[in-house]
Order: sequence, then C-alpha cells, then structure tokens
Amino acid sequence: MTGLDLLHALHGHPTLTFHRVGEGLKVLPAVPEEARPVLAHFKPAIVQALGDGERLEAQALFSSPFRLAALLAHALGLEGPVVLTLYGKGEQEPHRYLVPPETLTPHLTWASQNLPPPRRLHLAATSGAWILEVQGGWEVALEAQVARTRYLLLHPGLEARAWLEAAHKGLVPPEELSVWRRGEAPFTARGWGEALAHLEEVAHASR
Repeated sequence: MTGLDLLHALHGHPTLTFHRVGEGLKVLPAVPEEARPVLAHFKPAIVQALGDGERLEAQALFSSPFRLAALLAHALGLEGPVVLTLYGKGEQEPHRYLVPPETLTPHLTWASQNLPPPRRLHLAATSGAWILEVQGGWEVALEAQVARTRYLLLHPGLEARAWLEAAHKGLVPPEELSVWRRGEAPFTARGWGEALAHLEEVAHASR
C-alpha cells in the first residue's frame, strides 16, 4: 500500500476520530469495511503522528499541511533525521531545520497551532530514502519510486503536470508510479507519460 491509499481513505471518511492511547489507537466510530485494510496497515504511522492522549479527526489531519506532513513522513518510514524546509507566504528565503525523528511530530504540531500555513513544505530524509512535499492549494498527489528514492508530492494541478514533464525528461523511468485526485481512487501508471496523460484527461474532463 502507498501513501496515496492513506490519503484516499482519510478523504473518504473525514469524520473518523483517531485517539492515541500510549502506543495504541482507538478509532470512532467503527472503521468502515473498505477502509480497514488501509488504516490497519498505516496504524503505526497514525499513532506516531499524534501526541499521547490526543484526539483528532481525519479531516484535521488531512487539512493541515503540518499535520499531514507528519503523518505522511511516518508512513514513508521515519528512521533518521529529516531536513524540513518551510516556504512562508510572502517570504523569499525559506526556513530550514534538521529535525530528529522523535521530535518531528511535536515540532509540526506546534507549527500547526502557531504558524500560518506555508505556501510550500518540503521534507527530505537525510538518508536519501524519500522526499515529501506539500504545496498550498494542492489538488494532485503523486507517489513514485525512482531508483533509491521515493517521492510523495502534493501539488496543484498545473505544478503536478509540470513536475511530471520535467521527470519525464530528467529522471529514469519509475519503478512504481501512482496519481491521486480527491474523489478518485489512486491511478497506477506505467510511466511518466501515462501519468501525465491521465492528469491531462482529468483536467480536460473537468472543464
């Protein structure tokens, strides 16, 4: 399962409430049958994205770029320090931090409560294992395994298509590639070109 499956499940069931109790997780109301395999698979990530004793609705995790980044970072595998780069609205220079894995969730939880949403949030594992990016106003999520790096990118539609065009020219063919838009099941593509064609078809159909 991929991070796109997790996004799809959260979006489809926004009122589910997650309650962390120690290393356990309670979910209210009962998890719908279709979401059980996904939420069971990502239970450790959901636990680590919450503070002990915290209750949070799926919609709150989904709608905050800070909370969503914490969740997806744990879903990707938070095994070492990460570089967090924040691009504030109206600011030219980004703010960059080296964050130990055990403090990422507290740091991003604090940011969600005290800072305005950034126009762009970028997280990169120092091991090079993965790169995560959340842009303000994102519409499309892309997840790709390219060589030794997994990319999970949440971009507005135009930026997602531009990224795929650049990847098609500059990156090797992906080993795995999926595209997700809200309200649709994740689409598995066989390459950069097919993913781009899918986004173009969706954009044309929505006009």
